[in-house]
Amino acid sequence: MAKTQMEYVVAEPRKGKLLRRLAKIALVYIVVDNVVSNYAEYRKKRNEKLEEENKNSAYKSYDLFMNSKEIKIGEERFSGANIKNCLGGVNLDLQEFKINSDIFLNLSNVFGGISIKVPYGVNVKCDSKCKFGGISCTVPEYEGEGVHTIYIEAKITFGGLAVNAAKCSDETVEDMFEEGVLENLSKEISAAREAGACRDMGDTIADGMAQEEM
Repeated sequence: MAKTQMEYVVAEPRKGKLLRRLAKIALVYIVVDNVVSNYAEYRKKRNEKLEEENKNSAYKSYDLFMNSKEIKIGEERFSGANIKNCLGGVNLDLQEFKINSDIFLNLSNVFGGISIKVPYGVNVKCDSKCKFGGISCTVPEYEGEGVHTIYIEAKITFGGLAVNAAKCSDETVEDMFEEGVLENLSKEISAAREAGACRDMGDTIADGMAQEEM
């Protein structure tokens, strides 16, 4: 009768397994940290280069990643912009910019939001491709000579784009009426006048009584 050979497997100590797992986690962390640091440094240098180029160019370029930026265009030269936004937010304010020609905006937005404020009396034409996101443009259409247009080409993925126009003075007054600001002010003026009339009447009666006593 043949003897059955029995094999015994020596189990690795738990302490050895834990050390190996910790070593793997530490290695992964070092690699990821190195990649993120290098990418952050690349983004920083790229943004510094874009900012320097924007100073000498009428067509601006912005590339944002996990960041937010307020872009306000005033008296500088501006013919348009190329804006890339990922995991962040961009607010482009053109309300104080005097548009003398058409403007072209090329937008790419992924997991973020872009808001644009345009001057009063400017048309906006938006050609967009949107996937799992939303686009809102409340700018009315104007007609007549001298009306310029802002052309927007946008690609939105898991994000949003909002385009609004600045209000003219008449619309601002209408909003004040709607909010009841002027109505409340009128009531306060009327109350002040009534209080002044009552005070004048009281002074007149007091003067009459004083003369009678004399």
